[in-house]
Order: sequence, then C-alpha cells, then structure tokens
Amino acid sequence: METICTTAWHRRGSSVVFGKKCLGTFISDGAVISLREALSWAKGLPANPPVPGHTILVSGLETIIETMEPAEAEDFLIKRIRPLLINIQNHWTDCGVVFGFSSHSKAFEETALDEAVLFRRCDRKVVRLSEGIWDGTGSLNMKRILSNGDQTGEEVIVGYYVARIS
Repeated sequence: METICTTAWHRRGSSVVFGKKCLGTFISDGAVISLREALSWAKGLPANPPVPGHTILVSGLETIIETMEPAEAEDFLIKRIRPLLINIQNHWTDCGVVFGFSSHSKAFEETALDEAVLFRRCDRKVVRLSEGIWDGTGSLNMKRILSNGDQTGEEVIVGYYVARIS
C-alpha cells in the first residue's frame, strides 16, 4: 500500500483518521459535523459544504460500527456511507471528508493479501472497514496517511485515504 505525507486528503476524497493530533486541527477549526447531519444529505446536499475550509470531519461512525453486529455494520457502510461519499465527491470536488475515530491505531489492521483495512472493535469482533466504505477497488487506490510521530524523524500511520471512489 502506498503512503501519503501531504495534506491532499484534507481537500479531496475520503479518509478514516485516528491520529489525535490530525483530528484536533479540524476540531479547533470548527469543521466537525455529526454523522446524523451527513446522512441527512441523502435528501439533498447543501449548495456548499457547511463548514469553514475544505475539510469536513464527520463524527459518530465509530459508534455505529461498535454498536451494530459486524455484518450489519458492513451493510450500513455499503448502503449508506459509500453512496454519501460518492454524492459528496461529485458535487463538492474540492472538499475532503474525514471520518474521525478515537480508537488506538492498533484497532486498525491491514490484510496482506488484499490490502484491506479491518477495524477491530472493543469486543474484538472485526468489521471490513475499507471494503464497506470504499468498495473493492478502493483498496487499489487506498493510501496510508503518515504524520510526524513523537520521536524526531519518526513517521506514524494516522489513517487511510482514498482520493475517489466510483
């Protein structure tokens, strides 16, 4: 899987981000909306993104994934989140959508065979995150988001990004 160290993911595509420093920037900028509000856009997107800047931080997806059965959560990602992202990317072309997660980076697991990202919930059950959000072709285009770690010269994975899904 390729990596990205730039901020292109702020302005385009969709991401799952668990790096607290990265998420903190969007929170302080007032870019946070609830998953409920984002899902309401299925009835029609506002003319412009409802946040300042070029990034929308969506909160609440992690809670949904944690509370539904894994198969139900994957179905939710496929039927509700993926269409939402396609609609957003087709209308707001200079806007990035970030799903914020509070879980530790160890809750995210990359599979070697198909380069998918799995989310291991608190109850240890697994949800196929990348398959649900970005479909099968998303793994071909998915990139690890790297950021500076606490140690000098250290880079750490803070999330995953796909520039465009179809």
